[in-house]
Order: sequence, then C-alpha cells, then structure tokens
Amino acid sequence: MADTPLGRPSGTVRAYLALAIVAAFLGGHVAGAVWLLARGEVDSGLALLGALALEAGTVTGFYFGARGVER
Repeated sequence: MADTPLGRPSGTVRAYLALAIVAAFLGGHVAGAVWLLARGEVDSGLALLGALALEAGTVTGFYFGARGVER
C-alpha cells in the first residue's frame, strides 16, 4: 500500500480532487450569485448559476468517464 497516493485505495485521491473542485465551484458561484441577486442583477446571477451547472457537469462527467475506462 506504500506505492498508492496518500496511502489510500486506487481512485480515492481522484475522488477527493473531484469533490474539492465541485465544492469550490459551488461555494464561489453560489456566493457570487447570491451577491448579484441581492444587488438586483437577476440575469447575471442566473447566468452564474448556469455556469456552475456546466462546470460541475464537466468535472463529474470526466470523473465518471475516466472510471468507466478503467474497468
């Protein structure tokens, strides 16, 4: 087990990174969207939430796509 990243099972570090990226995008985009919506900029706030959906979908799609190739 010494030759695996962080001493974790294979694929765990990739899962941690995917979760961290999605969480960072989620936190940043939601905070920005709330700020924009509070200022009355509804179109910009909704566009930011749409960008969040696109980015989260890309990261999770890559993660599950890469896992499918491994099997």
